[in-house]
Amino acid sequence: MRLALLLVAAGLVQAASVPVTPRTAIVVARDAAPDERDAARLLQEYLRKAFGARTGFDIAEAAPTAPSRIVVGGIAEGVYRDGFLIETGGGGIRIRGGSPAGVYHGAAWFLDRFAQVRFYMPGDLFTHVPARPPRIAVPEGIVRDEPYVRNSMMSGVGGFGGRGDVSDSPRGGEREWLRRNAVYRKEAAAFTHQHSMFDRFPPAVFAARFPEIYPVLKGQRYIPVDAKDQQWQPCLAEPKLVDAAEESALDFFRRFPERRMISFSVQDSHRHCECDRCRTALAKAGGNKARAFSDQNAVFLNALAARLEKSMPGRTIVYIAYSEVREVPSVKLHPSILPVVVFTIGDSLIDKRFEPGEGILDTWGAAVSQLGNHDWGQGKMYLIPRIYTGLTARLLSDARRRGLIWGYQHFEAYPNWGLDGLKLWVTARLWWNPDAETAALWKQAASDLFPSSAAEMARYFGDLEKLWILMDNDAERKLRKWSNQFDLKSAEQKELAAGCRRLLDRAAAAARTGRERDRVALLSKSYRLTEYLFEFANAPRVDRARVEEARRYARDVVGADPMAMFDGGDPETLMKDVDAALAAITKGKLD
Repeated sequence: MRLALLLVAAGLVQAASVPVTPRTAIVVARDAAPDERDAARLLQEYLRKAFGARTGFDIAEAAPTAPSRIVVGGIAEGVYRDGFLIETGGGGIRIRGGSPAGVYHGAAWFLDRFAQVRFYMPGDLFTHVPARPPRIAVPEGIVRDEPYVRNSMMSGVGGFGGRGDVSDSPRGGEREWLRRNAVYRKEAAAFTHQHSMFDRFPPAVFAARFPEIYPVLKGQRYIPVDAKDQQWQPCLAEPKLVDAAEESALDFFRRFPERRMISFSVQDSHRHCECDRCRTALAKAGGNKARAFSDQNAVFLNALAARLEKSMPGRTIVYIAYSEVREVPSVKLHPSILPVVVFTIGDSLIDKRFEPGEGILDTWGAAVSQLGNHDWGQGKMYLIPRIYTGLTARLLSDARRRGLIWGYQHFEAYPNWGLDGLKLWVTARLWWNPDAETAALWKQAASDLFPSSAAEMARYFGDLEKLWILMDNDAERKLRKWSNQFDLKSAEQKELAAGCRRLLDRAAAAARTGRERDRVALLSKSYRLTEYLFEFANAPRVDRARVEEARRYARDVVGADPMAMFDGGDPETLMKDVDAALAAITKGKLD
C-alpha cells in the first residue's frame, strides 16, 4: 500500500526527495471543492505552526515558480471515497482523494507523517506541534491509503446524534477534531442506521394503498401516527412489504442520487405483528421471537436487495441487528445487505465475543459479506475510565483477515475527555488501520503530549486499560449501574487504581512547560472524582463529611470544566449522576 516510501525508509532503494519549507507553495484549482480548499488551509496553518513561521506556504491557484509545491485536490480513480493518493516527484507533491473528503484526509495524514502534527483531543491544548521546526524531505514515490472501516461516526461529539440530529456542543473544536481524524465518515449527517421504519413507510404515503404492511396488534390493524411512535414494526411476513419497500427505496435514491446507503431498521420496540402468518412463524421457531423475526427480516431484506440490484445497483441496505432481529439469520444475506450488530466491544471478554466457533465473527461471518457494529463506548453514564482499544484492534484485525468488509462503525462516545478521551484518537486510528499496534499508538500520544514523563503516562493509559478489563471481566458495568460500577474486587485492581494516581503525580511533578502541566492537570482532575467513588464503594464505612467533600469537588471543579466530563460545564446535570452514584455506593455505610 505504501511500497515506494517503505522501500526508501528501509534503505533498499535510493530516491530523490522533495523538500518542504516555508517557501513551498500550496496549489489548489480555481474550481476546487470546499473540502479541497479546507485541506489547503489546514496544511498552511499547521505547517506554519510547525516551522514557527507567521508567513510562507502561500496558497495559489496556479503552479508557482516556488522551489517546491504541494498540489491539493483532484479525484484519484479507483481509490475509495475517503482514501487518498499522495504522489511525489519532479519537485512537487500532489494530494488526491477518492473524493474531496479523501483529499482532506490525505492532508491530515501528511501533517502527521511528515510534520508530526497530531490532533489528539479537541482544542489547541491537546494538538501536538513539534517543539523544533521539522526537516521535511518527502521521498519520491506513491502513497495510497484507504480506511478499513468504510463508514464511521462517534455520536455525542460535536453535537452529532445517532439519528442524524445535530445540536450545539459546549466543547469547542470537537467538529474540527472529528474531521481531522477522519472520524465522521458517512454519506450525510442525516443518515442513520437506527430505527427507520417510519421513515421508510410513512403512513401518509402507504397506509391507504398498502394497509397490510402495518402490524396487527391485539386483533386490530395498527397505523402509527408519527415518527415518535416506536411501539410497532411492519409486518415482515407480508409479501406486499417488498413492493412498498422498493417504491420507498427508489423514491429515496431519486431524491438523493449521491447516496449509496439506505436503512431499513426496526423500531425501538419489542412489539411485533400478530397476524396469522407471523404467529405461525413464531410457533415454528418454538416461541423464540428473536429466531423467528430475525429470519423474517432476512427474507424480506433479501427480496428487496434482489430487486434493487436490478433497478438501483451499487446500493447498500443497512439494518440494525437489534431487539428481536438481533440474531444471525439462518439464511445467507445478500452481499448488499449490511447488518449493524449491537454489542459493546468493551464487554467482549465477559460476553465471550471471541470464543472459537461461537464468537461474533464466527457466527455472523458465515452469513454475511459485510458487517458493522454499534458500540456503547461512552463516556456519559460512566464515572470511571473505560479504555479497551486492544479489544477493538483484536475484533477489526480478525475481521479483516477473514475478508469481511466492515461497512459501518457507530461509537456512542459522549466522551469524558479528561478521563479517557484519548481512547477516541486511538480508536479512530484503528478504524483506519486495525493492524496498527495499539501500544505504539499510546506510546506516541504519551511522548507527544507528555515529553517529560512519556514512560509514566504510557503506563498510566496502559494500566487504565488493564483496570477496565479486569473489572469488566468479573461483572459487567452497565450504563448508570452505580451499584457495581466502582467495585474493585481484587488486590490487583486496587493496586492499579492507586498506581494510576502515583503516575499522574509523577507526571505533574516532572512537567516542564505550562502546556504539559495543564494536560496532566485535566487528567488528574477528572480521575480524582473516580477515586472518590472507588474509595466509597470499597469501604465498609464512609464519613458523611468526606461524601460532602466529594460532592463539592464534583460540582465546583469537575462540573466547571466541559473537558473533564461529558456533563462538565453543566453542574446540575452532572450532579444528577454523581448524587445517584453516591447514594448507591454509600447506602447503609454512612457515619
